[in-house]
Amino acid sequence: MFASFFNKSSPNMIKIYIPRILGSVTQTTLRTTFERLNIGKVYYVDMHRKINENNRVYYFAFLDIELYNTPNAKNISETLNQNKLVKLVYDEEAAQYWEIKKHIPRTERQLNRSDPIESRSSVMPVSYEKYTDRLREEVIDCKIDIFDYDAYISNKPYNIWENDFDLHSSIMNM
Repeated sequence: MFASFFNKSSPNMIKIYIPRILGSVTQTTLRTTFERLNIGKVYYVDMHRKINENNRVYYFAFLDIELYNTPNAKNISETLNQNKLVKLVYDEEAAQYWEIKKHIPRTERQLNRSDPIESRSSVMPVSYEKYTDRLREEVIDCKIDIFDYDAYISNKPYNIWENDFDLHSSIMNM
């Protein structure tokens, strides 16, 4: 019966991903928080333990939630269905929140490899030729500096500790 529940496609069922959960948070805390905030009943929790760069334990989790018919649940569902991030405050006094994302299965996240490289790359969104052509155009638009710095610099070097040096008069005498 429990397995058949997950095979059903319920409009009130949502799968979420929480990328960072403090090490002190348990599965029970997750379940009770979603119920306490009138969001929904958590039917499935898959928590994974990790250690951060400061050797502190944290988790990430995947949850299946049956959403209640409440304004909170509707707002979260609408935001997640737009592939936006939800910041869910679960402890107001301690200012603790979870960043919640809609869980998209790995097979659906992969892009079609026949797409052009420009649509897949977030590092360099254009081809190398387009990039170098644009650089050449920018060089043409540059202003050329014609100021003669050598003539501007006086023969006597500036010394902050020298009392008789007058920077203003040395500039004016040029």
